[in-house]
Amino acid sequence: MAGSVQTIPDSVYHVMLLISQAKAPVGQTEKIRILGTYTSIAKAKEAAHCSLYNGGYEREWFSTFETSADALEPLATSEGTGLAVYAVATDGTKFRLRISTSPNTLQLKSDEQDGRVNIPLYYVVQTSVPYCSHKREPAHDTHIEGVFKSYDEARACASTALLSEEDGITTSSYQDYCEAGENERDCEFGENVIVHATGNNEDNYFVSVVMGQVLESVRLGEASLRI
Repeated sequence: MAGSVQTIPDSVYHVMLLISQAKAPVGQTEKIRILGTYTSIAKAKEAAHCSLYNGGYEREWFSTFETSADALEPLATSEGTGLAVYAVATDGTKFRLRISTSPNTLQLKSDEQDGRVNIPLYYVVQTSVPYCSHKREPAHDTHIEGVFKSYDEARACASTALLSEEDGITTSSYQDYCEAGENERDCEFGENVIVHATGNNEDNYFVSVVMGQVLESVRLGEASLRI
């Protein structure tokens, strides 16, 4: 029909939820959820602002809940860029919703009013942790390396994310390098972590493959706050 042709955007915007427990056991990594990909930053921000509520979380569960640009701007250095929501539960657990932008190499588009890309997507996410600590702190760098339509494609990307033939970076370039086996979905360094490596400067690197999903029901929220 005339007038129904959609414009494919040059960039897409991913809503990333990071959950950091106040007293996480040594070696336990930060929880990473990708709640959706959107074709406009305005729609992504709208989704981020209501994601916790839509997932069943309640305002009274949080001692802090910030969504205004003025309140979030000073937090960018310690909590990461693209921050759309910063919330702290009464037990100290931190919830950060960030907007990550990437080129639209998959030519993604949305037929939804909310701008959400309504197909299954898999995300390769890398976290860099300074010094010799397996615990991901909020200030550490977590970003999306790539977006794929299949798990196998994302897994292949994750397997080489920390390597570079051109620069001569191999598994031997690291003090320690651990990768999940062919039939495994993690390498025992956290949920969905495919590769963990420790650099010669004792920085730690985690590469995960995360499937996009909407935030689950209130039971997930209650479980997260109890951990």
